[in-house]
Amino acid sequence: MPRLEHWNLRTFDLGRTIAFYEDVVGLRSGPFPGKPGAGAWLYDETDIPVVHVVRLDCSQREREMARISARLGDLGPPVDLDRRGSGVIDHVAFACNGLPATRSRLADRGVPFREVSFPRLGLTQILVCDPNGVVLELNFRETALEAANGADA
Repeated sequence: MPRLEHWNLRTFDLGRTIAFYEDVVGLRSGPFPGKPGAGAWLYDETDIPVVHVVRLDCSQREREMARISARLGDLGPPVDLDRRGSGVIDHVAFACNGLPATRSRLADRGVPFREVSFPRLGLTQILVCDPNGVVLELNFRETALEAANGADA
């Protein structure tokens, strides 16, 4: 049965992107097989790399688009690195813990977010955009202990 292993994000601002996923989402930067400064792997709490970030060079925009297009061949439409956001992908979701702490971190850093609650499912979602405009859905599932105590997981 297939399972999602990781997703790849191209960015012109590697440092800001890494900082966002570490600080806001709670992933951590770890061993990366490429050249230093060329990208990053961001790992979850089980030491699985779940986000592969690739640094793009703004001054080499045309070369970057040609390189990516050549890798993909005729699999899809031409690459447009000037677009931001999730494109045809609506969002990427993460299972998270620590809803109150996440709310506080976002507020302290002035990161806009929207919160949606599904009480019958014991689910609260925080919707937020990363520095590249990709929509993230941070899912917090309430446990019986959290419901009783109103505490962080």
